[in-house]
Amino acid sequence: MIVSWESWLPAVLLVGCLTSFMWAMSSFFTQPVGHMAGKRLISVCGVMFGTQHLYAVLFSSNLTAERSLAGSALYVSSAGLFWWAIKTSRPHPLSTAFSSDLPTHLVAHGPYRLIRHPLYCSYLICWLAGWVVTVSPWLAPSVVVMFIIYLRAAAHEEQKFMRSPVTNAYRHYRSRTGFLVPGPLKLLSSWRASHRGNL
Repeated sequence: MIVSWESWLPAVLLVGCLTSFMWAMSSFFTQPVGHMAGKRLISVCGVMFGTQHLYAVLFSSNLTAERSLAGSALYVSSAGLFWWAIKTSRPHPLSTAFSSDLPTHLVAHGPYRLIRHPLYCSYLICWLAGWVVTVSPWLAPSVVVMFIIYLRAAAHEEQKFMRSPVTNAYRHYRSRTGFLVPGPLKLLSSWRASHRGNL
């Protein structure tokens, strides 16, 4: 069976995204000592759903050039946002998802200037891309499950910040940034505040 470019292009980009995510889990995020069931859940679901998405992208019988390009653009966006966030937070690496340690610093520049959890956003874009490419109903549950996991992980991090030494700074930061996507009203308010400050 010959794999067309409509399949291999998004498949290569998917593998690139998943490889990046796995690298971060093993080599970038700090690993505090403690109960890490959440991290294991993400790892297991990532491998299982990643295999499912790759198979669907490679062997789907109803791919179109338009959906392939749209999905590929999402994969590129996912990887771009991921590595932007990694580069921004590299001086102070973040702890792994669902860890119990309290934050001691706040990253508020780069993509974090717009959204508080750009890494989780990049992961979700990647999972959504597979469904966009294939429009396969059997990929929809994976998108929903990963969305719930990342939503809970992000909420857990918000709670940690509210108990941390940087609580006051985080309250101000949260008031002007979006959770997983940029908030238009918050962006407008932040722009107005910075514009007034430059007058």
